[in-house]
Amino acid sequence: MYGVLVWPPEDMRRFLEELQALHGIRGFGPPHLNLRQPFDWPYEEEALRIALAGILRGHAPFRLRLGGWGYFPQGVVYLRAYGGTPFRRLYHALEPLAPPLKEIEGPSYLPHITLALGLSEEEARRLAQELPAPPRRSFLVKEVALVRDEEEGHLQEVARFPLGIS
Repeated sequence: MYGVLVWPPEDMRRFLEELQALHGIRGFGPPHLNLRQPFDWPYEEEALRIALAGILRGHAPFRLRLGGWGYFPQGVVYLRAYGGTPFRRLYHALEPLAPPLKEIEGPSYLPHITLALGLSEEEARRLAQELPAPPRRSFLVKEVALVRDEEEGHLQEVARFPLGIS
């Protein structure tokens, strides 16, 4: 299984991991923003790298604004993210790579950084209301990572692709 994602800056990563440790929670792998929901790739990994490099070519860096905490009824707590038109353009450019493993993409996808999975709806609601504001309100997305799920929740970075390279 593969994913295309954005790693948060170091201070945001530390903040999110400290919250996870404090509350005894975790997401799927280290905190990240999915640009493409997890998918299977039936060909060689090098072919995926080439395909991604082609798709990402010409997409400029963009600012990702961070909103407030939210939750999904499935027990997921997340930090909302807003990337505007540049995010949507990149997100849609990545959709044709492969069908998603779950039907959670498309027009209803909310860009977010997952903090916790596997809570009850009530636990998720309560936690989302108690969490402090993040230490920053935005960051510049300058690169995209391709990751492979090695085992449940362990994401192995395969490659990084800088944005803005023609």
